[in-house]
Amino acid sequence: MADFSVLLATEGTYPFHKGGVSTWCDVLLRNLPNIDFTLLTVMMHPYLKQHYELPPNVQQLLKVPLWGISDPVEYSWHFPFSRAIKIKFSTVEQVIYKEFIPILENFLDLIFSPEFDRNKLGKTLLILHNYFQNHDYHQTMKSCAVWQSFSEIATIKWEEKFSNTPAPSVSELTEALRLLYHFLLVLHFPIPTTDLTHSAAAAFCGLPCVIAKLSRGTPYLLTEHGTYLREQYLNLSRYIPSFFVRWFLYQLIGAVVAVNYHFADQISPVCKYNTRWEKWWGVAENKIKVIYNGVDPKKFYPIECSPNPRPTVANIGLIFPLKGTLDLITAANLVRKEVPEVEFRLYGSASDQNYFAECQNQVKINNLENTVIFAGPTDKPSQVYSQADIVVMASISEGFPYVVIEAMLCGAAIVSTAVGGVPEALEGVGLLAQPHQPTELAKAITQLLKSPEERQKLGQLAKERALNLFTQEKFLNEYQESYKNLYSLTVTKKTSPAYQGFPALLKK
Repeated sequence: MADFSVLLATEGTYPFHKGGVSTWCDVLLRNLPNIDFTLLTVMMHPYLKQHYELPPNVQQLLKVPLWGISDPVEYSWHFPFSRAIKIKFSTVEQVIYKEFIPILENFLDLIFSPEFDRNKLGKTLLILHNYFQNHDYHQTMKSCAVWQSFSEIATIKWEEKFSNTPAPSVSELTEALRLLYHFLLVLHFPIPTTDLTHSAAAAFCGLPCVIAKLSRGTPYLLTEHGTYLREQYLNLSRYIPSFFVRWFLYQLIGAVVAVNYHFADQISPVCKYNTRWEKWWGVAENKIKVIYNGVDPKKFYPIECSPNPRPTVANIGLIFPLKGTLDLITAANLVRKEVPEVEFRLYGSASDQNYFAECQNQVKINNLENTVIFAGPTDKPSQVYSQADIVVMASISEGFPYVVIEAMLCGAAIVSTAVGGVPEALEGVGLLAQPHQPTELAKAITQLLKSPEERQKLGQLAKERALNLFTQEKFLNEYQESYKNLYSLTVTKKTSPAYQGFPALLKK
């Protein structure tokens, strides 16, 4: 019999995508067999291929697709289709105007306020969730009343903030409301009852954990890998051309992050670097407990390999903007001038095809076809780490990447950008460059390529540091202890302020 049950919420990662967060999830689930997990995953669309086979202690996989369905009723696994149809026909314009519009207006007022009340926002999210359990989501969000209310409030708030700029166009307002429709879909689905909840990000996937905390007093553990808010700012600036739509999403995402921080009982960033953002957003220091990622030394260790015929620099990771692949290609061009025979081998698949095309074009323009090799995914990372002269990472944003710890355990000489928790990992055992500074990166790579003794020394020190601080056993013990401590709160959850105080809040 399991010790207790945990709802683990993910977004855009496990079990449908590879990457550091998915590795973290799989290690956690697979190595805590005494805990029953329910996995709630917010995903792009319902037709994704599952990349991980779930371990036996995962009792249920709940999929929350944000896209790829024309109406959420198509994916209403939580109640019979007959009830879904009944609810749809009963959600008429009069009901929407009377019951939903006041909630929506309150929600919009809160997210547009510079200093909103986070308790009130939590209350409003719970009311929205309860509304969608008994009313049709699509009928509601596509109604004329919602369009009129949203467009009026969003325009007023925009003009208050940016009085000297044109009002948002109809197409911009439509796009903003369309995005709100999709991002709030997580509120449409019921939240299973468990002893604890655990979100892998301070994101939309954390909202079910917030609602469970408010409605049932369920303790909530939040893990932060990268800094979700910062990464979304970087993504939006690249993919959303409209300033108004970006501004709206900044308000929405900022509110979601804030409410996750506020209601989590424990926030466990994967590095100390992330705590600066959390404290900046008002998180009390006694709520924060850093838990570093950990890797199994039995799987990652130095392997005897035949030497490469050319000086080799290896990179393992997905190809997309936050990984800084274009900067790495620029650095490769600079290194080649000092070490003409150098070879950069980039292992990993492209998660952004347009960006990958830019990278390929950059290689072609600079005649780097014989220097930069896109080697595709690898199922032998230990061999890559062990055989390369240098392992490099050029990211512009990270949490506490597994690639760095794995390479450390393999005794690799590492050059990386100083992002996220990487400086904490490589303190005294690797070379660092500032992100978006390929010249600095190239200088560090060239320095190590020309010094075999320094490479060997740094590799040995990196291995020793990882064995002392970043093992899988240490990582699992800390989460097991955190779960136990939070589980003890469930004994008295019905007398907790959050549980007792919320009914009173609803009456205000």
